[in-house]
Amino acid sequence: MKFVTSLALLATAAVVSASPVQKIFNLVTSGASDDSNNGLYLSTEHEDPLNSKAVFREKTDAADFYFTNGTVRYDAPNGAPYAIALIPGENQQGDVEISVSPTTGSRGFRLTSEKQLKTSNKDFGGWLVCDGDDDLQGLFYENSSAGNDVPEGCDAVQLDVIYKTSS
Repeated sequence: MKFVTSLALLATAAVVSASPVQKIFNLVTSGASDDSNNGLYLSTEHEDPLNSKAVFREKTDAADFYFTNGTVRYDAPNGAPYAIALIPGENQQGDVEISVSPTTGSRGFRLTSEKQLKTSNKDFGGWLVCDGDDDLQGLFYENSSAGNDVPEGCDAVQLDVIYKTSS
């Protein structure tokens, strides 16, 4: 009986160790023409029970993200599973929301060899840091279906993935 129990425990340990471990990361800006827009950490600002805005805050308040099937996810402090969503529209400055529904969120996100976050969204022209509400700068994307110029008050940036080390 001890032999069977030992085999069961060994099989369970093998399954647990084979499970993928989520790599937690922060998203940080780089490549901005205005140097003050480099090194900004992406976080959230609560809008309503289901949505938040993508905003930049201090490093200590940065959101911890992870990938699931090409979607960038974030677990809110209350445990709700949020996801980054690129909202289509008519404006050249497209909205980036962080939505609570685990079934929403844009798919097709990937990392380049330089660890920069990109997407295969056909309207994506690049990431933008733009002046926002409440003295917080917001994350937007250049909606290439509405034009190819960076809107006034915005700066084109890259979003770099900075992996967090586990303790």
